[in-house]
Order: sequence, then C-alpha cells, then structure tokens
Amino acid sequence: MNVSAISAATPQKAQNVNFSGLTDGVAKVMSKVGNSDAFVKGMDKIGNSKNLMTNLSTASSAVTTGLYIYKNLTDKKKSKNEKITMALNQALTFAVSTALTYTVVGALKGKTNKLANRFGELMAQKGGKTAKEMEMLQAGARNAIDLVICSSINRFITPVAITPVANKLGAKLTDKLDARDAAKAQQASQKA
Repeated sequence: MNVSAISAATPQKAQNVNFSGLTDGVAKVMSKVGNSDAFVKGMDKIGNSKNLMTNLSTASSAVTTGLYIYKNLTDKKKSKNEKITMALNQALTFAVSTALTYTVVGALKGKTNKLANRFGELMAQKGGKTAKEMEMLQAGARNAIDLVICSSINRFITPVAITPVANKLGAKLTDKLDARDAAKAQQASQKA
C-alpha cells in the first residue's frame, strides 16, 4: 500500500486533525460510566444471564435506535412527514425485532444447545481439549449462534418487513396531524 500517495491525496487540513481532546473526553466519560455502581450492577446481571448476546444486542439496538429517532425528529432538513415516518420506522423496527429476537432465540434454545455441544465435542476430539476448554468452546458457540440470530433479525429481516408498514402508518399519521393543524388554523382565523 502506498501510504505517501494517500497522504498526498489527503487535504492538508485533514492531515492536521488532532483527535486527542476527543479521545480523552470519550475516555473520561466511559471511565465514569464504567465505574458507576449502576453500570457494574447492570453488567453483573447481564453477564450472568443465559441470554448474554441477546441482551447485549438489544441494549446496543436500544441506544442506536434512540439516537436515530432523536436525530430524525430534530433534523431541520427533513419534512414533517419524513421525520414522523423515519422515527416511526425506527421505533417499530426496534420493538418488533426485540420481540422477535427473544422469541426465536428462546424457541431455538434446545437446538442451539445441541449444536453448540456437538461443536465443543468435535473440537475436543480433534484438538485434545480439556473438559473446561470444551465447555468454553460450547459457550462461545452458543453465544455466536445467538448473535447471528439477533443480527439477522435486527439488521435484515425486521427492517425489510417493517419499512413498508411504517411508511403507510407515517403517511396516515402525518395526514391526521395536518388535518388537525388545518382545523386549528381555521378556528384561529375565524376568531380573529
């Protein structure tokens, strides 16, 4: 890779960007959050859960969804219809994908455990692993399977299914809000 060619193509202003203040600030905030009693208790609870990957995936999605909804509702470049539809899409996608994820992960738990146990046994036979190592491989396989299920549902299946529904609901809600606003404006003009 020719790094000097990349550096030459990068504008001078971009080459002189210093992120140390930003990274220090993020580190300080993360340190405070990570050392808080609430965070430690929450991580203890989540870490000891049988649904570790599902819980972490859901927590991550909740934060991401909340930020997307906030950004959509406060974006001045978007119309009211776009704001409502996009925020509704995000909220519905999160709600449906969370319910679907926990349902599917729970329903497949028996098969997931069998598959993970078989994987651990095969790896132990091939690699001469100890019982403890085999248990770790099995736990890792269970978590990996759960993560694949969560990601598939959260990032592909639900958004594809929900977007058309959210578009229709957003259009109906916007029409109702527009009609309400028009009625209020008409009442105000009649009083004046």
